Amino acid sequence: MFVCRRTFLIKCIKQRTVERIVVALCIPVLCMLMPLQVAGQNCNYKISGTVTDAQRHPVAGAVIRIETDSTKGDVTDTGGVFTIRDVCNGHNVLTCHADGFTTAVAHIDVSNDSRIEFALSADKNQLHEVVVNGVRMQDLHTVAHTELKGLQLLQSRGKSLGEALKQLPGLNAIQNGPTIAKPVIHGLHSNRVLILNNGIRQEGQQWGSEHAPEIDPFVANRVSVVKGAASVRYGADAIGGVVLLDPDPLPAKRGIGGDVYVIGQTNGQMGTTSATLQGKPGKQPDGLAWRVQGTLKRAGNFKTPDYYLKNTGLEEEDGSATVGYKKKGLEVSAYYSVFHTKNGIFEGSHAGNIADLRAALSRDKPATQSYFSYDIARSYQEIYHDLAKLSASYRFANEGKLEFTGARQKDLRDEYDISLPYTLSEELKRKPQVSFQLITHSGELVYTQPTRNRFSGNFGLAGNTQGNVFKGIRYLIPNFRTYTGGAFGIERYSLAKVTFELGARYDYRWQRVYQRDPVTLRTYNTTLTFSNATATGGIIYRPVEKLTLTGNVGTAWRAPSVNELYIHGVHFSDATYQDGDSSLKSERAINSGITAAWKGKRLRGEIDVYYNHIGNYIYETPQAQPVTLLSGTFPAFKFTQDNVGIRGLDASVQYDLLKHVTLQSRVTLVRGYNYTAKDWLIYMPADRYENGVTFNLHELGFMREPYVSVENVTVLTQTRVPPGLDFAPPPKGYSLLNASTGFSAQAGRHKLQFDITAANTTNTRYRDYLDKFRYYANNIGINFIVKCKYSF
Repeated sequence: MFVCRRTFLIKCIKQRTVERIVVALCIPVLCMLMPLQVAGQNCNYKISGTVTDAQRHPVAGAVIRIETDSTKGDVTDTGGVFTIRDVCNGHNVLTCHADGFTTAVAHIDVSNDSRIEFALSADKNQLHEVVVNGVRMQDLHTVAHTELKGLQLLQSRGKSLGEALKQLPGLNAIQNGPTIAKPVIHGLHSNRVLILNNGIRQEGQQWGSEHAPEIDPFVANRVSVVKGAASVRYGADAIGGVVLLDPDPLPAKRGIGGDVYVIGQTNGQMGTTSATLQGKPGKQPDGLAWRVQGTLKRAGNFKTPDYYLKNTGLEEEDGSATVGYKKKGLEVSAYYSVFHTKNGIFEGSHAGNIADLRAALSRDKPATQSYFSYDIARSYQEIYHDLAKLSASYRFANEGKLEFTGARQKDLRDEYDISLPYTLSEELKRKPQVSFQLITHSGELVYTQPTRNRFSGNFGLAGNTQGNVFKGIRYLIPNFRTYTGGAFGIERYSLAKVTFELGARYDYRWQRVYQRDPVTLRTYNTTLTFSNATATGGIIYRPVEKLTLTGNVGTAWRAPSVNELYIHGVHFSDATYQDGDSSLKSERAINSGITAAWKGKRLRGEIDVYYNHIGNYIYETPQAQPVTLLSGTFPAFKFTQDNVGIRGLDASVQYDLLKHVTLQSRVTLVRGYNYTAKDWLIYMPADRYENGVTFNLHELGFMREPYVSVENVTVLTQTRVPPGLDFAPPPKGYSLLNASTGFSAQAGRHKLQFDITAANTTNTRYRDYLDKFRYYANNIGINFIVKCKYSF
């Protein structure tokens, strides 16, 4: 039956009408709803408490779950505090799991708000009693961090990683149309934001603003973000922060399970299906376990409130597999993933001459108005990325842990111009104008020391080697070979209410660039070396149980990338002409931040204030005159660097106004200033305000936790820009109204989650400052999204 349902869903995605997608969604939903029976309960209670070790030190990152409803739970903060809301009355079984400790089980009869304390003992044999979802606690505890979880994570399914993270305070996305987006943390993106996919630093052609991360977000069940300088732990380039995508641990309980997502949306008539199947053959917690996962996605031309965006469809196919073995303190696992996508580039972003370009920048609607189609024509980009990972860890008798991770990644990016090559050769006509192949080998060895006398920490060595080969018809960036090595150490000292953290790291990079003189065609090599030391220091203070104060000062650095140094030509994916500067120097950043978090009974909130000073900041500056070639006329950009400062504020708050009514608000403010030019910094996010209300009934017939949510997103006009430097003034601010409703229910022993979202319900016309295609067209209009998750 599973095979038939999967085959049917795949067939539906390939159809060209949204009605068939909706039918594919409704049939399994209706079939599963028929046997549903749920007894009425009061699910308005709260269980809170703390988790400590044998020395009464708080345990951060511990996972507390209600065994009968694994969707309800929490992760302890740095003070060891947790809160589980919407708990039903009656008998509940809680499990508390933290890496290196024996799983604790508590039985509690709930009739009022309850409190419980877990005191964990060291786990000598790593024998877990129950199946729980573990987490990777980020190694820099005093740097601000946030995560997608619960309903936010469900509602992010089907979106790109950049779009999904916009739900978090302090996060934005830089876009090239509706299908290409990458995350922006505190105004920084691309090579200044690292992405760790299943513990491996993602390596691709991430230098372009239109080069979206080559990752399927469905592989992760926990998406967290480190907001701030994190080079001490993760190496060079982590100036803006780090995005961590972690899957659940492999199952420790015998049996086979998994989940199936089915998602359809009206705008672009996009359909997505993703399935995970996992199992464990043995009865004991130790032994072999496995998981396989796959995703299919297809969309056609997207639509603004007034017109279709020609050639903006996408096709995507992804898959992954994991196998692991555990025996007492030893754990070994192997992981492999493959990612493939084909993205059309909006045809209206291409111009044949200067007059056409200026006309495109000035008109309200593109000249290439279109109709709906799934066809992807030139210009488009096609990307293949595969990752192979092998990891092994061993926990010693003294509770210390040694972990090795090795990986190989291959990233192939092909870009096709809107015009065919000027040749009679049919073979050359089929080849991409620009093609990059990047192969990366990496390794990391980390020792996590046992907690002794209030001290804890980890130390490690890391290194990688990269080779990039350019195979395109037209020259864009040269081939290169890079070797990188680094060593780090982080140490923490914890008291009852205070934790201190210090860390340091040294990195070295050797790079050889292989070039060809454009006049003489003579080849020659250029060797570059970069090195830097970074440090971090922070404190966590918990004056009362509900309040946590965190402060951190850290340094970070980034060497200029090859494209910033040597790019010279048309970059087809964003239809621009780019010119590098071989004299660029390394960026050096000093980041400071203060975070205050409150977790009360009715009020929960967090505020982050930060300042990031970056010396030799590298950025693109628009040039006064566009560049005209045989293939067309393109806006011109040149790389330069200045000393800049970026400061800002992120805030989020939730307030339970009534028993079933919760108010939410998020604010993201960023200010970038160019101290060298004594003016504002270009391409900084505009002020963003999000306010909403959620009505939750807890129980309604067979539906559990039904909810209705309404949200307003307001983005102001970006007025803090250097005058006369951009091709067009920043677009006007806009306000969008979004709404969603959904519920979960039991289908026998299995669970169904259902969500319907209406985005931009008023079909507002707008352009976003961080979307590079704002020069040519509006953003997309109203969009209805239906999500269904079936867990078994």
